[in-house]
Amino acid sequence: MAKRHRTDGRPTIAQIAQIAGVSVPTVSKVLNDRTDVALPTRERVERVIEEYGFVRNRAARALRKGKTGLVDLILPRLDDEYYLPILEGVAQVLREAGVRLVLTSTNYQPEQEVQWIDTDTDHSTDGILLVLPSDEAIEHLERSGLPFVLIHNQGGPRSGIPSVTITSWEGGFVATTHLISLGHRRIAYIGKTAAAIDAIERLAGYRAALDAANLPLDPQLQCAGNFTEADGYTATRALLELPEPPTAIFAGNDRQAAGVYRALHELGMTVPGDMSVIGFDNLPYTEIMNPPLTTVHAPRLELGRTAAAALLRLINGEALDMTRVVLPTEFIERQSCRPLSLEKEAN
Repeated sequence: MAKRHRTDGRPTIAQIAQIAGVSVPTVSKVLNDRTDVALPTRERVERVIEEYGFVRNRAARALRKGKTGLVDLILPRLDDEYYLPILEGVAQVLREAGVRLVLTSTNYQPEQEVQWIDTDTDHSTDGILLVLPSDEAIEHLERSGLPFVLIHNQGGPRSGIPSVTITSWEGGFVATTHLISLGHRRIAYIGKTAAAIDAIERLAGYRAALDAANLPLDPQLQCAGNFTEADGYTATRALLELPEPPTAIFAGNDRQAAGVYRALHELGMTVPGDMSVIGFDNLPYTEIMNPPLTTVHAPRLELGRTAAAALLRLINGEALDMTRVVLPTEFIERQSCRPLSLEKEAN
């Protein structure tokens, strides 16, 4: 009996391909029981799989006759840095399973979502991952009969619908509580009109933190805006024109925070000297902002990996342990906040 070698964790398909001297698609074909692999090649790959203790992915085993071996990921945009780690997480899991990824974008147009879903109902895909779906898109998905998983649902959570999201309420609560702990009492929030459930939960977390500290909920400090730099800029200019401006701003996302920085810079104000600022998402550029931005980390890579793994289970006919998965956020403290001095508070 051949000695089974151990590697650091389960070897990947790429490692098996390298050891066997074949391509990754060839290994995927063997794992998927495809017939278009020469017998000697198949036997060589099978020997390596056995020798190195590779555990066949259950989803890959399921991709037999009647399956396309394709999964669709529908994103709002392809040029948005927020979605790139989600894409990478999905790609990692599908690559490990020998499943190919089909990628498209909707440019935030619900009709594009619906059109793509309707195209997929001809069984040209085994399943769909949809980021920030509209209610109309969800209804079409339910009628399609295709396995699907939602990422960041725009509407409220629906019972029994597979979805993956983040703890936005907790993130908003922790960010606001941090500012309160630094002595800030007039804390603004930007982004109250953003439609996504994550944005609504961030605002709710902000309000809950103020309420827990027995601070008033001043409607003038709760600013409209979607998740854009322009909205952060506009809201900041308006906040600074108030008779009693805020001493701290919690921006609904990092893009808005960049707009806050720009508005303050134009007015000759400094962060955190004149204004403490917190963002949300932990986009890559926040570490090199001047000063580096305190923010809330959204686990986007894990969003993609978790959603893809759940979809593969559905494709395989397996039940999910839970239909709605909520991944934790993490508060990232950098240099954009400072304690509020008693003199500044008095002024």
